[in-house]
Amino acid sequence: MFREILLNLCSEIWCVYKMAVAITVLVRFSNGQIAYLSNLDVATGAIGEELLTANGAGDLSQTPDVRIGQAYTGLVATHAVAIVQDNTPEPWDSSARYLWGNFRGPNGAVIVPIDGGGSGTGSMPQLYRPVTMSTGVTIFAAQASSNDSATLVGSMDVCSPSKCDNFTATGIDSTNVELLNKDGSTIGQSMNGLTATTMTARYPFNNGLNSALGGIQSFFVTSSDGAMKAMVPAQSVRDTAVLGPSIDYPVRILQNDGAFFNTDT
Repeated sequence: MFREILLNLCSEIWCVYKMAVAITVLVRFSNGQIAYLSNLDVATGAIGEELLTANGAGDLSQTPDVRIGQAYTGLVATHAVAIVQDNTPEPWDSSARYLWGNFRGPNGAVIVPIDGGGSGTGSMPQLYRPVTMSTGVTIFAAQASSNDSATLVGSMDVCSPSKCDNFTATGIDSTNVELLNKDGSTIGQSMNGLTATTMTARYPFNNGLNSALGGIQSFFVTSSDGAMKAMVPAQSVRDTAVLGPSIDYPVRILQNDGAFFNTDT
């Protein structure tokens, strides 16, 4: 009851207290060096924001507010993890969920995804492939507020040996919705002729992608004739994380293939 009263009061007065959501990325390089990057106020939604080096107000020996490629030029990143944390006061529960994170090249293209989750995330996975730092290499990440809506943002990371990309879309209740990359391309247009070896899907649900049982309990990839090529279970991470890909079997991607999800929550 106390929570509901506070939420109602907050909506009426626009909440004097502003909830901020931070995303932190930890990176390990092949020579053993470590980088700490953070953005302390990332807006909710699929667009995401850039993370820069941080030093914890002087508590870490690292120059703050620099892009990772500029700060660590020449080093090779081998491991990374993203951690989402909000400053919601008790007794409210954290609603921030990890959507996606990735290294990007100077041209803005995704190099590799970064795995991650909530404040209890407890390991730093190996990257899909190493990333050499150069001026212009950046890290971007996105988060979304969770609830039981069928109209939240879904995200899917897809990697092949020669290319990785990220695809997002906003759900529509009990409807197939196609995921597109940041440039508006489908999975087939972006990765035509490549064999994807890992895919990771995320949807910021509380009770499931299909808790009302009118949707489909997985993201999926289909060919032009509708035949199923992959089912990609969705992750929703609050505290402890399911690190690692949703699937790690090969899927040959052709130009007219599509990636979709269908929610009913």
